[in-house]
This record gives sequence, C-alpha cells and structure tokens, in this order.
Amino acid sequence: MLPTRRLLLRIISFFTFFAIFCLFYTQNPVKTLINATSSTIKPPKTPKFYKILNWEKRESEKRLNNIEALIRANSNKLPNRTSNLSAVQLCSKLRSPCLPALKDFEGEIRTSPRYNLSTCVVQKSMSTVMTSMFCYLRDEKKFVGNHRELLKDWKIVRFCMFKNEFRNLGGVFKKFKIPPAPNNWTHIMMVRHPFERFVSGFVDKCYRKPVIQKYCNGCGRNLTCFMETELKRMGQQVESGKFQRTYEDRHFFPQSWRCNLHQYFSNFTFILYSSSHNFSITSQLFPIFRQHSVPQSSLDFIETSLSAGRTAHSTVDSKATSFIEKRLNSSPYLMELLVKMFYHDFVLFNFTLPVI
Repeated sequence: MLPTRRLLLRIISFFTFFAIFCLFYTQNPVKTLINATSSTIKPPKTPKFYKILNWEKRESEKRLNNIEALIRANSNKLPNRTSNLSAVQLCSKLRSPCLPALKDFEGEIRTSPRYNLSTCVVQKSMSTVMTSMFCYLRDEKKFVGNHRELLKDWKIVRFCMFKNEFRNLGGVFKKFKIPPAPNNWTHIMMVRHPFERFVSGFVDKCYRKPVIQKYCNGCGRNLTCFMETELKRMGQQVESGKFQRTYEDRHFFPQSWRCNLHQYFSNFTFILYSSSHNFSITSQLFPIFRQHSVPQSSLDFIETSLSAGRTAHSTVDSKATSFIEKRLNSSPYLMELLVKMFYHDFVLFNFTLPVI
C-alpha cells in the first residue's frame, strides 16, 4: 500500500502545483495552455510589431503630406556656385573636392545558401525588402509558417537575424567553401540613382521620423545645412581613415563604399533600382532567381507580397519628396554638393551625371 500512497501523493501534489501556477499567472488554466501551444506556432511579438508598422505608415503619410514646417525650414536664400566646372571637370582635377571611390565603409550581406545567392544590402536602396526576401529564400516554409511578411519584416525584428548575415563576401566564401572563381553563386547588389537615394534619405531621416535629438548633423529639416555638413563629415572621416558608422551615416554615405566593393566589385551583379512606378524589381530579379532554380511557387509569393504596396518608411509620391526634389534640382549650388558626395556612385554604376 505504501508505494500506492506515495504515488497518489505525488499525483495530488503535481495537480495542486499546476492549479496554483495557472491561477497565479493567468487565473485561466485553459488560456495558459492555449497560449503556450500557440506561441510555438506564432511568435507574439511579430504580429504586435506589424500592427505598429501599420500605424506608423498611416502617420507617416499624414506627415509627409503636411509640409508647412518643411517649407519654413527651407526658406533660406541659396548660395551661387563657386565655379562653372562640369561634374567631370570638377571631380577629375588635381586635388578634387569630390569624395574618393570605393572606401571600406561597411558591408551587410544576406545569403540564400539553398539557391547559391547573396545580396549586398544598402540603406535607402531597397535594403528592407531585399533582407526579408533573402530570408524567405533561405527557408520559405519557416518564413511563411512564422507569419512573416516581406514588406513588414523590419530590421529590428527580422526573422533571419544573424542566421544568413555576413559582413563581406570573404565570409560567405569561407562559410560555404566557395572558390574565388569560377563558381555557381550570384552576388546581387541593388544600386539606386544617387539623387533619388539622397532625397529619400533626407525626407525619411530629416523630416518623416528623426531618431536622435540633434538629428541630421544638428541641421534639422534644413537641406542646405545638412548637405554642407554631411559632405564635410564624409570628407573628415575619409581623411582620418576611421568611419563612425552611425545610424545616419548608413543612410547617406556612398553606395560604392559598401560591401568591400574595393575588393569584390567584379564579383557583383548590379541591378539599378528605381522607386518609379514604371520600374519592376521582379523583372530584374526573377531571371536570376530562375537560373538558380528558385521554384515558381516562391516567385509567386514574392510577386504577390510586393504588389501589396510599399514599406512603412517609404517616402515615394509624397509632397515632402516633391518639394525636396524641386529645391535640389533648381539649385546649381546644391547639385554641386550632391556631385561632390556621389560622383563615383554615378560613374561606377553607370548613372547619367547631372548638369550643374
């Protein structure tokens, strides 16, 4: 009888403890069990954060189309150019005031090993979408099974954080034992017209949603002040040989300084991205994906996801973007500053240089 009593006592003790546990934490044992089970299927943070992104997108659209404060901040008279040199003459002369090409600023690589694909992601050049797309292509079933969405898998909650990410192609080569050449991998880099990328960055970080107190070099919403100080900031870091790599730096420093292009430029396939409605990213990417045996079902998922709209921090088709584009385009002085910053992005990625 003694073993039986002990067994009964253990059973009673177990259920007593279980009841107290459920009562203490939720006052609903059934709900606790359901939540414990569902949490393995649907991470609770992700849907909650997606709701926040939906709210942010609505608020951003309001702010981007209510631009009185932006207009007031840019009512200053613009200076004249100090010379009449063309972009080529200005940046090709001895002791050029233009920034150099191919500096080792920073790299962010995302991989899809099952399809032998990688991409260099650069802020304001479709980085959020490319990061989530390559996470999806890393494991389609897990991505979908965890209720992730391409347009909402934002950087700080990204599903593949630290799982398919490298600082440069050298790390990718080493991890997957890829010979330098030839090999069956394709390395993609989305590159955006420097004018369009800069405007998008300024409207996003200096107007839509600044993230630090003295944002945009302390210039706030003023375009002239920011361009002058940003060019100076870039030049000082090149001269010192030390990059600070701040949050804002990553959204404005040249694309040709990313992903060790000074070493791996010839390894990349460059795709010229535009936010224009006439541009189709899938028409550029899908031929490459098909060459790497990405199934049609995956391509259909990507196509459907991208057709749903844009990311929460998109600035396209807003009054703020239109205003900054016009102010920049109408000023030879500001366009000269832009050329000094991004001359080599224009040249290396085959964009037409502006007339200044």
